Amino acid sequence: MQKLLILVRKLKTFLTIDRRYKISFVKAYIYTGIVRFLILFIPFKKLSRIIGKSKEESPMKVNDEAYRIAKEVRWVVTKAAMHTPWESKCLVQSITAQKMMKEKGISTTLYLGVKKNSKGDMTAHSWIRCGEYYITGGSNEEGYGVVAKFSN
Repeated sequence: MQKLLILVRKLKTFLTIDRRYKISFVKAYIYTGIVRFLILFIPFKKLSRIIGKSKEESPMKVNDEAYRIAKEVRWVVTKAAMHTPWESKCLVQSITAQKMMKEKGISTTLYLGVKKNSKGDMTAHSWIRCGEYYITGGSNEEGYGVVAKFSN
């Protein structure tokens, strides 16, 4: 019964948001599922061709409209990822955001990084940049070493 009440509350919240955000949210939700499937079942070498041009970066300067769209994409991708029944961590969010930005004709760079954690184990992280704005994954303030970058 408790889960039904939570679902009803979330549905009410969803119905109150702007129509444009609803469409973007649903699109981001679907894309996260597709991206998660691709990550699990497609070799990374093939997946990397979908992501973008390897070893290239997008421009550091973009117009104000690109920043506005990047902030919207950040919001919908982050919210959609919070509500998926599948794992939607940094790589899923980065690829989803990059796809949504590419649809708008805005260039981005997706970064893949690694570092050792406090136990000495390697950890990986992904983030995406549009101009000087980091859409998902932060701005690498945690000191990950960039091992790959892809520009769309």
